[in-house]
Amino acid sequence: MTSIGLARIRKPPSVPEAVIAQIQTLVSSGALRTGDRLPPERELAERLGVGRSSIREAIQALQMMGMAEVRHGTGVFLTGGPGRWLLEPLKWTSDSRMRLFKDLIEARLSVEVTLAQLAAQRATEAEVAALRAAADRRAVATSGQYLESGFAFHQSIAEAAHNQVLAFMLGAAKHLYLDVLAGLEQAREPLEAFRRSQHAGHRRILRAIERHDPRTAGRAMREHLAEIQAYYPALVAGHEAGGGAARTS
Repeated sequence: MTSIGLARIRKPPSVPEAVIAQIQTLVSSGALRTGDRLPPERELAERLGVGRSSIREAIQALQMMGMAEVRHGTGVFLTGGPGRWLLEPLKWTSDSRMRLFKDLIEARLSVEVTLAQLAAQRATEAEVAALRAAADRRAVATSGQYLESGFAFHQSIAEAAHNQVLAFMLGAAKHLYLDVLAGLEQAREPLEAFRRSQHAGHRRILRAIERHDPRTAGRAMREHLAEIQAYYPALVAGHEAGGGAARTS
């Protein structure tokens, strides 16, 4: 049979997918921004001409993507970061905590070295000031704040890099990374020495970004993350020796 150039017909999107596409269009156009509250479910259904069940399904999908947050009694608000559930399945499929940590560090190395280099090229004076403040907060962080404040420094670098895709990739790893490291702050040795070394690493990265030196910034980030990679087994050993006490947050 002679070919007549037929192309496979693409399946039309489901109603919830169409709802999500409408909301994404409003965000892209600037009509909706991070922090804005979406109209109530009934109003959305009426304005879009769809059932309320489709609205609920779309909202649930946006929550899992980290693009929406349901605040009970208040409404649904747009958020800017990937959700906790995005990488959650990895905790079920990974064969060990150690393997998952190694995979996370490898992923962070591939993303964050580039982010540091871009931040050194693109950071504004205000963003450099925000990085200094984040480094200072990490330096004085107490138990329960240490991991969060450390990751916040790295997220500040991602913001200064002005690359939305790489920043999203780092944000997607945040909750999984903090879960994998949860509890290790309770280990006394060798954690104090490790904290001092990590603070010094942050300062080296910061100085390179302040000087707008991408090569040095990338190298400092690589060394910083490699140190975490090498130190992790000792942290686990110290944590287990201390009885594996409470979570960090």
